Amino acid sequence: MFARVSATSYGGGQMAAIRREVVRSKKWLDDEEFLEVLSIAQLLPGANPPNVAVLVGSRLRGALGATIALTAGILPGFAILMLLVALIFEAHLPGLGGALRGCAAAAVGLTLANAIELTRPRRRVPLDLVVAAAVAIAVLVLHASLWVTLIVFVPLSLLVPRPERAR
Repeated sequence: MFARVSATSYGGGQMAAIRREVVRSKKWLDDEEFLEVLSIAQLLPGANPPNVAVLVGSRLRGALGATIALTAGILPGFAILMLLVALIFEAHLPGLGGALRGCAAAAVGLTLANAIELTRPRRRVPLDLVVAAAVAIAVLVLHASLWVTLIVFVPLSLLVPRPERAR
């Protein structure tokens, strides 16, 4: 599954594809568990998709599952990247730049759609929406730096009351 996602998705679109497979298709995790995994993955160094692959693989099959998921999640994308690099340096392909810009635009759209889908359960907590809107304004309108955004909004988001999760 991680190999297919790595070979067929790009950038932010990978997280949407991973979520679709892990939560909807395979039902390995529910939405809340996926959000927990994604939150941990974002705290770890490196890109989120390989981190999520390691965490999901580890939950399912321990260290061997983590190793297989990471390898499957990295190798196809790496091979495709090497092929594209060879094409860029060895052949003049005028349409390649436009194709990559199109992929980037699609990845932005998939990331936005994934964010909307992932926040659906949290929309019942009005203060979460206020914090999310404040973060969006700080970043998009005021151009606040990552550090300022984290220092201001992480403590605020931790103060928002959370409904108990049924297990």
